[in-house]
Amino acid sequence: MDRHAYQISHLIASFTVPMMRKLYHQFDGDMVQMIILGEISLHNVSEFFRKGGQHVHEKLLDDMARRGHLMNSCNVFSISEATGIPRETVRRKVGQLLKKGLLYRDEHKRLMVRSGVSAGFAKRNAETTEEILALAAKLQSLLNTANSQDD
Repeated sequence: MDRHAYQISHLIASFTVPMMRKLYHQFDGDMVQMIILGEISLHNVSEFFRKGGQHVHEKLLDDMARRGHLMNSCNVFSISEATGIPRETVRRKVGQLLKKGLLYRDEHKRLMVRSGVSAGFAKRNAETTEEILALAAKLQSLLNTANSQDD
């Protein structure tokens, strides 16, 4: 990898910079808000997939009656701890995300991503998946070529 450090850096940047630029525009320039929504989303669904959720229909997550039992909720403090973003900033950004309808508080006042929010990201996620696969193929080819030249 050291032999191609610049090329690897270029390939990774050619993926990450456009992705961050798209997210920047999608969140009207508020990258902190994007990080907080992403962290809450990860926190919510990680428990579902950790417990085997990949083997059942994901539409279960849209069932509001079952959602609280399937997903892991969180609060401003846990998101601040996970991200390193000051608690007051997280609280303020959570308020903005609540107003936008991307989050809600459950009956215990814990933070949850609103059902259906992921559908708004479905097209972008599909595009990102294709971009990641293309990047992985380029990196694999580069490293395979480098390894065969070392032999």
